[in-house]
Amino acid sequence: MDNSRSLYVEHDPEIMHAIERFELVAKATHDVIWDWDLVKGTVWWNRGMEHNFGYKAEDIGRDLDSWTNRLHPDDRERVLTRIYEVIDHGGTNWADFYRFRKSDGSYAHVHDRGYTIQEDNKPVRMVGSMMDVTGQLRSERELQESRENLQFALHAAQIGVWNLDPINRKVTFDERCMELYGYPLPEQMIYDKIVMLIHADDQERIQQAVVNAMNPVLRAAYNVRFRVIGAQTKQLRWLQCQGMAYFDANNVPYRFAGVSRDITQSVVSQEKVLWADQRAAMTIEGSGAGSFLIDLKTEEIIYSPTMARILSGREDVAITRESFIQHVYPEDVLTRMEAYKVAAETGQLKYECRFVWDDGSVHWVRVIGQNLKDASGKDISLSGIVMDITDRIESEQRLRESEEKYRQLAMELEQRVKERTEELRLANKELMNSNNNLQQFAYAASHDMQEPLRKVLSFSSRLQNAYGKQFDETGAYMLNRIQDATKRMSGMIDDLLTYSRLTHDPEFAPVDMTAMVASILADLEISIQEKKAVIRTEPLPVVWGTSSQLTHLMQNLISNAIKYHQNGKPVQVSVRAEKASRDEISSQAQLLPNHSYVRIEVADNGIGFDEAHLDRIFRMFQRLHGRSEFAGSGIGLALCKRVVQNHFGHITARSKPGEGATFMVYLPEPL
Repeated sequence: MDNSRSLYVEHDPEIMHAIERFELVAKATHDVIWDWDLVKGTVWWNRGMEHNFGYKAEDIGRDLDSWTNRLHPDDRERVLTRIYEVIDHGGTNWADFYRFRKSDGSYAHVHDRGYTIQEDNKPVRMVGSMMDVTGQLRSERELQESRENLQFALHAAQIGVWNLDPINRKVTFDERCMELYGYPLPEQMIYDKIVMLIHADDQERIQQAVVNAMNPVLRAAYNVRFRVIGAQTKQLRWLQCQGMAYFDANNVPYRFAGVSRDITQSVVSQEKVLWADQRAAMTIEGSGAGSFLIDLKTEEIIYSPTMARILSGREDVAITRESFIQHVYPEDVLTRMEAYKVAAETGQLKYECRFVWDDGSVHWVRVIGQNLKDASGKDISLSGIVMDITDRIESEQRLRESEEKYRQLAMELEQRVKERTEELRLANKELMNSNNNLQQFAYAASHDMQEPLRKVLSFSSRLQNAYGKQFDETGAYMLNRIQDATKRMSGMIDDLLTYSRLTHDPEFAPVDMTAMVASILADLEISIQEKKAVIRTEPLPVVWGTSSQLTHLMQNLISNAIKYHQNGKPVQVSVRAEKASRDEISSQAQLLPNHSYVRIEVADNGIGFDEAHLDRIFRMFQRLHGRSEFAGSGIGLALCKRVVQNHFGHITARSKPGEGATFMVYLPEPL
């Protein structure tokens, strides 16, 4: 532009003056002045570009891209569209808001305005100014946020805002105030009619408060609480109102404004507290306790008649702090002093001591108190109650004496239990020795008894073989009876020997019951074939026990199921198992309460038995049938019971005559 100055001077001095004025304006303003040559496509910028956005003249460039490339991408299309609409349609003025990139990479909010210069009805230049309005927008946003925060606070606190124009007496409410006053109609929004919504008992006091607040001499604070009755809702509310009057230079109030808050709940709560205090006082007196209130500054004490009676034995006596202390039992004065030291730190008083009545009798009293504070947190009074606890103390004393007697009895009993326990231990030791001796004796006796029986059986067999043909029918019968009796005696001795050996074996291990039953069935193969028995077995679990003893158990149960069959009826035996339920375990005292068990069942379709004989069948040498019907020693089920007991288990059965029997064995699972 400087190069063109001489050209302009030669043709038009007035243009030269205009250029000089333009340059002065460009230097004087802080705005960015720009001149866009629409024909050449160049742009001139003043020093405001460096001052506002940090671009030096040599950095900014002279082509149009120096401007368009720095427009925010989200604004670029909109801004270019609008500026070219003005140029292309012959417009003269253009203005827009957009974001412009500064030299540090950040974006400034700008307000840009331009004026189009035309020659021969054709736009040749556009001159304008760019103003950085970032700070202004930030201030406006902060102001808006401040207003929103204020509105949010008012809304959150449920506070209503009101204004009174003292000149025309008109009142304006926000939405919350409209709600608080019961939505008055538009024609009611004048001071004199709003006052009529105030409770009749409060109107005069509130009107005087308003007058004092708008008095230029008094300018009294307006902070009042009153009742209003809703204009349309007719709802009674308690309101807390605060406000102030605004005065002009002539001390004339031109505005009276403030806020209102609903305090109905607070007032109701205070009334409830007062009512509760009254009830508490009545309850205290009704319970036989006395109450007191001590002014910590003046030492003045307010007390109930019951308190006077509890401390002195009389209700008509005057109680002061001095007389209060005088009635304390001498040996308990220190207790009271220590309690007051604690109360000075915690604010709570609590102690028990004896008081001496005017008649000389001594009574136990419990004192409970609480320091009350003022708004600054300073203790101002002590409130509390006193209770006569003489009966309780005497009862506790009797209880302690009784407890001491019981304690001595318990010690004596404990000593006797120890002595008895020692006696039982020695007796148990003797019993174990006796059992061991009996087992050794049984083994020796059975072993020694077997020898003569074997000789009897041997010689009778030889006698039958050598001289059997010489015996008549009676002799042969008697010889057979001798051999049969000898065999039964030998079997019975074998069973007794087996039973005596069934002691508790601590060497338990997991036992596969499926494999065990399969082995037993193989041993009983001949008996099964003879009886044409059908044996059904399901997969059986692994149990915790001794394999040899459990083999005796299962072999006896399966053998009995085959043996006690019904004539003419196919023998059917089933062996199955399932996990015992908690109810089953808890119902059997013999089972370990915190252990898991399985229930193994051996069922048959044999002759069965009457369950009235259930206990009998598990005893030694007990038989429900004669030897002529079924062979056996009568020891098998007793042996089964002994094995189950050794395994901390339980055995039982269910049956009906002619309907078969099911024997149920509870055995522990592995740990």
